[in-house]
Amino acid sequence: MKKQFLAGIVLVSSLTIAGCSFSIGGNSDDTKSSNSDSKSESTSNKSNRDSNNEQSGDTKDNGNESGIKDESNITEQQSIAMAMLEPSIESDIVTGDELLSGKYTRTSGAGEKQEQQVDTLELSESPELNKMKNKPDGMKFYGLSESKGSYATIIGVNKEEVVYIMTQSAIFDFNEVKNSETSKTLNISDLYSKYKDNRKVANIANKIEYGDPMPSNNEDTSNVDTNSNEYYAKVWLTALPSYRDSGDSEMDAELEHQNIEGDLLNPYNEENTVKYPKGVQRLAGTPTAAGQVVYKNNGDGTISIYDVPSHFHDERWLEDDDYSQRKSEDIINNPKVVKLYNASNDEMEQTVEMFDGSNSNDDSDSDDSSEKVTRENVIDKVESYEGSTLDTDTYTYKEPEKTDDGKWGFSFEDKEGNLAGSYIIDDDGEVTEYDEDGDKVGSGY
Repeated sequence: MKKQFLAGIVLVSSLTIAGCSFSIGGNSDDTKSSNSDSKSESTSNKSNRDSNNEQSGDTKDNGNESGIKDESNITEQQSIAMAMLEPSIESDIVTGDELLSGKYTRTSGAGEKQEQQVDTLELSESPELNKMKNKPDGMKFYGLSESKGSYATIIGVNKEEVVYIMTQSAIFDFNEVKNSETSKTLNISDLYSKYKDNRKVANIANKIEYGDPMPSNNEDTSNVDTNSNEYYAKVWLTALPSYRDSGDSEMDAELEHQNIEGDLLNPYNEENTVKYPKGVQRLAGTPTAAGQVVYKNNGDGTISIYDVPSHFHDERWLEDDDYSQRKSEDIINNPKVVKLYNASNDEMEQTVEMFDGSNSNDDSDSDDSSEKVTRENVIDKVESYEGSTLDTDTYTYKEPEKTDDGKWGFSFEDKEGNLAGSYIIDDDGEVTEYDEDGDKVGSGY
């Protein structure tokens, strides 16, 4: 089955080709020799193995040739195989030992570790990556089929260097990444000096295969208006598949667009969060339960989607500085890169109607937070804060009442009549939630 790979640019399809195999081992010219001769030969072989081990450094299984005839005839697979033995980058890439063992550990953006099976490593040449500006002379870039993290792993190879790039978005200029923490450059001459006598090089190289080239991105994005309701509709349908082929009864939300680059991800803890990078946009629905999409256009038919909470209900966002900083950085550093959905005309028409045509970046009179709170809309404010309708199957909600200071509030109980929590709604529509003990749970709009 063909594998797929997403390098923030294009999807990868793979078709393997056969590599060269190497048969390496000692010869026994005289199978009928005496026991003493055999013992002598064994001792000699052991001496040779020990000598080779000393030449190849601190690596095991070094007693045979790497398969490289000389430094001037190193293949791309052999260069990559040697790079995969480098301890300095083993935390970022699938290593040679892991490829030979058939498994490696992948760490998700949330820090969850999962064991992955691997039999071969596929290289898929990318026409788009090879258009990269300022790339080293003669370097070819490939997308790798396996990655150790929530990023795409790209490798570049020429006669002098092997370059690894770990990225979550499209790359158009090599200068943007060559000196960053997301790239590693290895000198092939240095690799050859260390691993020329290491038989693992041949074994690893045999497991590195070329797949089909990545398809060239023929979508002309130069004439696409990324500030149009049509483009927003495509982004919305890409990120929220539940809106595809939905009936009119499910498409009654109002949507708007905002440019949020430079804004704080967590506005409730300004000192312990991060700012959105350049180009990050937000699509949001009214009511809030309709959903939101925080994304960046990559200019190649893909978008990067950031998993930003619509409400910061978890009190740690407000009170735990380390949590807020760590989670904010994790969200920004680990977007999900996806190809834009090819929506049908009906889907596009229905979704475009949800946008009101104003691509405003400032507060609007129609914003829920500026609407006067009344008995008629106070429940709507709470549901907007919760991101869903009230759970009447689990709780019984009291009638909202206006307090002496002009705020609205109501409590709710479980089905056994025990107090489960309460809400206070300010004049401006901000909702504060409390638990059964009166302790603050969270706040927001």
